[in-house]
Amino acid sequence: MAGEDRKPKIDLKARLGKAQGAAPQMGAPAPVARPGGSVAPPPAIGSVPPPAAGGFGQAPGVPVGVPMPPFGGGKPQTDPFGAPVAASPTRAPAPATMRIEIDEETMKQARKGGKRAGILGFITLLMGLGLGYAFGGRQADSRVAQGAVQGAQDLISDIDKAQGKIKEFSDKLNGAVKDMKDGKFPEAFANDLGGIAIPFGSDKLAGRNIGRFDPRTLQMLFNYTSSVEAVNDRKDALKNLFSSQKKAIVDAFGASTNPKVSWSVFIQKSPAHGNVASLAAINPAESFNYNDANWPAKFKISTGRELVDSERYTTGDPATADPTKKIVTIPVAPDSIAAAVGGGILGRITSELAKTDTTLSGSGTPGDDDETGVIKKGENLLTALKRIGQK
Repeated sequence: MAGEDRKPKIDLKARLGKAQGAAPQMGAPAPVARPGGSVAPPPAIGSVPPPAAGGFGQAPGVPVGVPMPPFGGGKPQTDPFGAPVAASPTRAPAPATMRIEIDEETMKQARKGGKRAGILGFITLLMGLGLGYAFGGRQADSRVAQGAVQGAQDLISDIDKAQGKIKEFSDKLNGAVKDMKDGKFPEAFANDLGGIAIPFGSDKLAGRNIGRFDPRTLQMLFNYTSSVEAVNDRKDALKNLFSSQKKAIVDAFGASTNPKVSWSVFIQKSPAHGNVASLAAINPAESFNYNDANWPAKFKISTGRELVDSERYTTGDPATADPTKKIVTIPVAPDSIAAAVGGGILGRITSELAKTDTTLSGSGTPGDDDETGVIKKGENLLTALKRIGQK
């Protein structure tokens, strides 16, 4: 078109101020050359630069910077928010073709800017992911904390039940100790042992988020759990002991008022050491009362493999000259046997009951594992767990 031929070509190199040396940054408006070699300052970002005098789109005779009237008789070129709008197609002139040339220096700056933008974008993405993870972590942490509170409440319920059974067991144990002191077999206690079960153990810790408990509470919980399991084991041991040794216990109580002679010794001559005594049990069916006036002259003794005949020593040399022909035995006083072997079955029962009572009620010895006892440990643990629900 003729109008297009009259319009000058725009040389961006001249307008970019190559003579001044510095290349503009990508995205920043280029300075506008003015007649006479001066350069107009670049317009602010987001504004429309005024065209040069005589340049494209500026009417002849209109000073630079004076806005031209809009095409189409007053239609605004911007919307109410300041954004440009398309001119009326009926009056708008055909756009001119513009040739833009970008030098190599500008391309290098653009590539550098693109790398920086990519790096910043990647960092921003990581920050966004990190914030999202942190937010999600806080949500997960909050859920775990709530689970720990719920776990503490569940443990309180379980420990309350266990404490009730432990106190019931302790009461029955005290009754058994009293019966033993009175020389009676604790029949009720032996029968009740099978029905007493303390419903607490390490299985109760699963799924309770105990890892969120403070270290002191966690240590108290482990200590209590271990003590309860020890009480359950001791209870089962007592049950087996009373059921399997009932006759021996009853006989032992009878022997305490009317002791029986159940052991004897016989003496043999050793070529290297002289007289040597051997302990031998009297056949249970032939044991006799220590307080009887007449002891039997003969009775069988056990060699560990079989029962053999023996004669009770009365006078002369107590040593057995020929065991194949005759064994001479000396009865042993029941009290000496009890003192030597720890009281027999009664001593064992008494010892086990005392140890169980110490586990339940405490030893009172500072630093001892059972210093406070499982009952007190449970009470202290319940107090600590209730604090977790209050936080």
